[in-house]
Amino acid sequence: MIISQSILSFIKSITAIISALIIMVSGSGAAGTPVGAEIIAQTSYAFIDADTMKQGVTNDGTYYYFSSKDSLGKAEIANGQMITISTDAIPDELKDKGCNHIGGLSYYNGYIYAAVEDGPNYLNSFIVLYKAYNLEYSGFYYEVPHELHLEGVPWCAVDVENDCIYTAEWSNATVLNIFNLKDLSLKGTLPLSEPIDRIQGAEVYNGKLYLSCDEQNDQKRILSLDVATGKVETAFIRNIGNTVEAEDITITVENGKPVFHVIDIAENRNVVTLTSYSMT
Repeated sequence: MIISQSILSFIKSITAIISALIIMVSGSGAAGTPVGAEIIAQTSYAFIDADTMKQGVTNDGTYYYFSSKDSLGKAEIANGQMITISTDAIPDELKDKGCNHIGGLSYYNGYIYAAVEDGPNYLNSFIVLYKAYNLEYSGFYYEVPHELHLEGVPWCAVDVENDCIYTAEWSNATVLNIFNLKDLSLKGTLPLSEPIDRIQGAEVYNGKLYLSCDEQNDQKRILSLDVATGKVETAFIRNIGNTVEAEDITITVENGKPVFHVIDIAENRNVVTLTSYSMT
């Protein structure tokens, strides 16, 4: 079901005070002093908004697009306000295959590319296309090879320059999977210079894939992966604590420089924070 901006405005008028109280009591859970970057903005969400953005984020330069377990949301970048929500967004034909989870997102040419999987068995993994303007299912989805996704497909990232889309295993990823953007046929795999663990989302900028990792320590680094060589490096360290769950990442360009926007979930699961970083 698509919830329009007018209905959202009415709901927000009722829930704004509740959300503010939840954030005040719970805190954002994403405080920390980064190394190699600085925080330039931070917005916390609670209640209905938070429940719509606990997994994925991407953008088209004007709007953010978010995902939760079975829903999608659209918000204005300028003010962070949610304007459209799509509940029960997993297509029926994929529900019939056991799919129950929407993960990381990527945007390209008017479509949201969403990673959809059937946890906890992870026998069926898909990239599903949604129409960005209204969040409706486009009618197109592509199955990704099970042998490359034994733990499902938690994220995907479009690389327009190289005409491809990337995925990888969630934990202990040793290769980057490369698919043709046109039909998602497998193009090949790229060995990584070191394994990457607990990848929650990624986005391409200037020849590198930037990955948000939910490491089981305080750092929750953002890694950079050279898509030509497979070399993995630390882009910056966020230092947000080990009780916060790091999720997806998206990138905008401001004054010619990349700004990294990362979703985090507070320990109590009531508050979701979108933090924007500029590398120093």
